[in-house]
Amino acid sequence: MDYAGASRTLRAVRRLLAVTGLVALLALAFATVAAQAQLQAPPEVPGQTFDAPHPTGGDAPWDHDWGGDDGPGWPGDSGGTRPQPQPQPQPQPQPPVQYPDDDPAGDIPDDGWDIPVEAELPPVTSTYVAGTVARMRTDGRAAIPRGAPKRVRSLLAQYNRIVGKRYKWGGGHAKLVDNGYDCSGAVGYGLIKGGLLSTTMVSGSFARWAAAGAGRWVTVYAQKTHVYAEIAGLRLDTSPAGDRSGLSGVRWRPLIGQRRGFKIRHPVGL
Repeated sequence: MDYAGASRTLRAVRRLLAVTGLVALLALAFATVAAQAQLQAPPEVPGQTFDAPHPTGGDAPWDHDWGGDDGPGWPGDSGGTRPQPQPQPQPQPQPPVQYPDDDPAGDIPDDGWDIPVEAELPPVTSTYVAGTVARMRTDGRAAIPRGAPKRVRSLLAQYNRIVGKRYKWGGGHAKLVDNGYDCSGAVGYGLIKGGLLSTTMVSGSFARWAAAGAGRWVTVYAQKTHVYAEIAGLRLDTSPAGDRSGLSGVRWRPLIGQRRGFKIRHPVGL
């Protein structure tokens, strides 16, 4: 028996087995690495945009330069869709201050009610008139009655300053001296200037203001959408209701008394 030949054959078989085992171990290692990479990579979806997770696992945006060719090597990445910059929200203009108790149109519907209108006296040109009743002047202002109390005369003079101003929703609230007035802003102007009111109010608040009932010299008619005042025989109002002129804005108008749904109030003592 050739023991030398058998020994050489055995050594050759052992070397072959060693090489084969090494190859198998290398193949197993590559397969393990490939499997782990497959688990970590995001799945490929047709048309998918790359919304990359933050490298640290947080929620903050990933500050990465997507503009060059050295972007992250996504599996199957052959020029796929890059994240597009999202438009930044633009600041919206703030809505103007609203006064919900004032009617934006400057008037309220009359529901078919016939408003009583007193006969108008001819307008005068003088600043003062005799007696206790104010008169309309030709320029639209009030002629002040000499027989009225000093506080009433002062109140008429203050309102004369804003007569002819346009109707402006919210006017007279943000600032007392304004280029236009709404109903409550106009009524509040004279009362504040005359020391009868400390701050502006909306029309609904006038319905609970001061004392209930009609005053001898000054009466305020108010509800949640409108307010007007009658002072010494004239009515200060932004609404043309009962006024044959039909003009809008702050004006002296004929008396109409209490309208439907209005509360009657007056400053104490007047």
